[in-house]
Amino acid sequence: MQTFFCCVLLASSAAYVTARGWQEPPQQSLNHYVAFINQSVDEVVNRFQQLQTYYADVKRYRQRPDVLLRLPSSGPLETYYYEKALASSGLTAAEKQRLTARAQALWQLLTKLDQTGKALETYVRLKDYQRDELKQSDALLNQMQALSGQFSRDKDDFYKQIQRVYRRYQPYLAEDAYLYTEREMEQVLLSQKQLLDSLPFYLKEESRSDWPVGRVQAAMLADERLLTQLGKAQTALDYPASDMVPAFKTALRSLQDIKRRAVDDHTFAARQTSAHGNEVYRSLLAHYNQDLLASHQAFVNYSQSTKRLLSYPKYCPVFAIEPPASAGQSVTQAMPFRDVPPGAFVIKPAPASASNATFQALNGYVEFINESLRQMHTLQVLLRNYQASAEYYRDPARSRQRAGLTYAHEAYKVPLSEYQLLVSSSREVPTPYRASINGQADVLLAMLKEMDALSIELINYTAEKRYLQDRLQRSDAILNRYAYLFDLFDQKKERLYQDVRRVHESYPVANPADSWHVAGKALLKTLDDDHDVLFGIKAYLKGEVAHLPMTDKLAANARALIADEYKNLQGLKRFGRSNGLCPYSPYEDVAENSIRFVEKTQHVNVSSATSHPYESIYYFYNNELIYQYNKFSELAKTGILKAVNQPDMFIFRRATPAKESQALPEKVDTPNQSLLAQSKPESTAPKSIRATPEQSSDPPVKPITNGKTVEHDTVFVERTRTDTIYVDRTAPRADNLTLKGFAANNMVLLLDVSASMESPYKMPLLKRSIKSLLKLLRPEDQVSVVVYSGKARVALKPTSGANADEIARVIDDLQSKGDTDGDEGIRLAYKLADKHYIRAGNNRIILATDGEFPISNDVYQLVSDGAQQAIYLTVFTFGRNAITGANLKRIALSGKGNYAHITQENANIQLIMEAQAKKAP
Repeated sequence: MQTFFCCVLLASSAAYVTARGWQEPPQQSLNHYVAFINQSVDEVVNRFQQLQTYYADVKRYRQRPDVLLRLPSSGPLETYYYEKALASSGLTAAEKQRLTARAQALWQLLTKLDQTGKALETYVRLKDYQRDELKQSDALLNQMQALSGQFSRDKDDFYKQIQRVYRRYQPYLAEDAYLYTEREMEQVLLSQKQLLDSLPFYLKEESRSDWPVGRVQAAMLADERLLTQLGKAQTALDYPASDMVPAFKTALRSLQDIKRRAVDDHTFAARQTSAHGNEVYRSLLAHYNQDLLASHQAFVNYSQSTKRLLSYPKYCPVFAIEPPASAGQSVTQAMPFRDVPPGAFVIKPAPASASNATFQALNGYVEFINESLRQMHTLQVLLRNYQASAEYYRDPARSRQRAGLTYAHEAYKVPLSEYQLLVSSSREVPTPYRASINGQADVLLAMLKEMDALSIELINYTAEKRYLQDRLQRSDAILNRYAYLFDLFDQKKERLYQDVRRVHESYPVANPADSWHVAGKALLKTLDDDHDVLFGIKAYLKGEVAHLPMTDKLAANARALIADEYKNLQGLKRFGRSNGLCPYSPYEDVAENSIRFVEKTQHVNVSSATSHPYESIYYFYNNELIYQYNKFSELAKTGILKAVNQPDMFIFRRATPAKESQALPEKVDTPNQSLLAQSKPESTAPKSIRATPEQSSDPPVKPITNGKTVEHDTVFVERTRTDTIYVDRTAPRADNLTLKGFAANNMVLLLDVSASMESPYKMPLLKRSIKSLLKLLRPEDQVSVVVYSGKARVALKPTSGANADEIARVIDDLQSKGDTDGDEGIRLAYKLADKHYIRAGNNRIILATDGEFPISNDVYQLVSDGAQQAIYLTVFTFGRNAITGANLKRIALSGKGNYAHITQENANIQLIMEAQAKKAP
């Protein structure tokens, strides 16, 4: 029947062509076949996406048979492109016969795949899976797996046949700009297809697989070289075809970003399942078909008036049900990195200015260092929190009474792709320098890999509860090693940066009078002074020097920057402070913030009770000085090398003297650490106003939150005392930093993470305030995090205080971006607080923001109703100056909570006071 239909269709189309006396170009006929292939691939992709959702539902059904399976119904196959391909008229009879036969075979295979999918739909709709325990489902899935694989292979063979016919009509001529560009794009498309062909996709995501990360790395490096060569014939193309070359390159760069994330995100945690590999596969597939291939098709379409080119087929996904048995990962003791002394080299003045490729390569070293420091900071935070928890498990008898000690480091990623691309681009650096700075970068990477291996060992150490046998000896050895590595990494990154600067400065400036160069040189001079002062502060806090550094030189240079601003920036356009392209803004910020840095240096307080004094210095230096200088570097039209960030070397410190511990390999020498002990002030703290909770005799109340009724067993009412107590909230007594004797906390942190929070007076203080509370949390306390930037969302579900490290990870990952949607955030926060209400507890929402936002009347009512049901709302504001917001004060009043402006002085205590708002019953 199928063959008869095709014959009739061919005969009718031939008669139509004869009657009109017109024959289409052969390339157009061939493109009809490619269009049919692409429409068929779309059908397979739709099935592929449906099966992913279905298989996840099947997994849930096997765990909970009371859940019903669903599979949406599909419509009939689209026949238009198939019929159009069969009706094409621009080929010889023999060519047409062979291509039509292949098209018919592919159509039949697609039809069989569609019928199998519809059989599965019927099976699900009839609920037959409840009778046969999913046996037919498994059989149909296996059939669809085999059919999709066969379809992909047959599609590829079909296209190769189309290409052979195309080359007979359109021989390749390298001197033809259109054919040359077509060949370039085809090579890129083929390389991406080969990569996708080598990557697996498994429906059973929870199974571990040996994912071929090495192939992704190789493809990333090969495509980086392709990008530097792509588009050589662009100037010889007519518009708009010429515009499709940069569009194609942009699409390839997007694929490169996916590959980079794929390499870096292939962490220990990601290697435990197939989910990471599947996500990479889906991303590459979508970008290939919808972005890269779309740019190529646009080039083909826009070239028709000059040259008729051949379209390229979409990629057809294939899948397997589950991976073959994996060998598994054996976790052994982490081996120390191999330290290679940096090679010395003599700088010789270059005869000409650095090329853009050389400058970008040198900047790549700075980017690698900065990304490495970001990852190291993540690890420092994780280890600080782990160390605080581990101390409670030093006594085996007490340890057995607690929940198990845990450690995880999913957020830490070795920046492997950054390093690999750096080495690839370093060919632009002169040979005498390349070996030394590449060797130094290699040592930094090796240190980061050892850090990763130590964390993997720590994961298994805690999972196997070996701390019960060795009383944390191996844990201590690992933490000691980390302290050594963090300090050594800080030293080695400084040497690499200085060597890269020496190489950069060996190149003469093309135009020394250029304002970009003049201003950049002046900024760098001041930034070097900032750097020296920072290291002086660090030495002082380590106890290596007796006095804080002198700041006279820095102050003078910063003042000179301001005085010489118009001379240094002469000729550069001012766009305005809110315009990200304005060079005046980062220039002025570096100058003014350097003066503020002088002031901060003079007020370093070594007796901080809850945080190290270096923390605010660290945040200020990186966010207000380095960030602004690097922004100026990015704007510059000349090669201004970026600057490196600095790590917070006090965020992780060994809290106890090193004990006899399981030794690290003998070749590792762990030097004595010069640590500044955290001091506790002995000044007395004033009393605080605290309401005394008393049990109400009223019957249980049923509050309504977002339409949901939640029953609260007991309501506690806070009664305000009439006696007056003057409270100094900025100077609590050190012995009052505890939650002992206070009610369990159900604390919902409602955090504004909009772009306006990106300031040293805002986001760093917010994080510091929260982290000051984490070390006090008890297992009975629970903390949730709701963020609102654009759409409000739950960033952290209610988490026990026993898992403070998990809470800290979420807090440290907060980034300022997007717009404010406080109204929706408040609704979501109340929904969460109500759902996880703690009877007789301190149920409290902390709204943290840097400014006013519209609040609707129904939200005011929601807050007022919540207060009646013992869910209170406190408002914390952030910013250089106190906020006098009527809306915020009104909502704090409605929520029967407090209203406070957070500053450097009170950031460490304010949230603790909210956690102490209710005594234990």
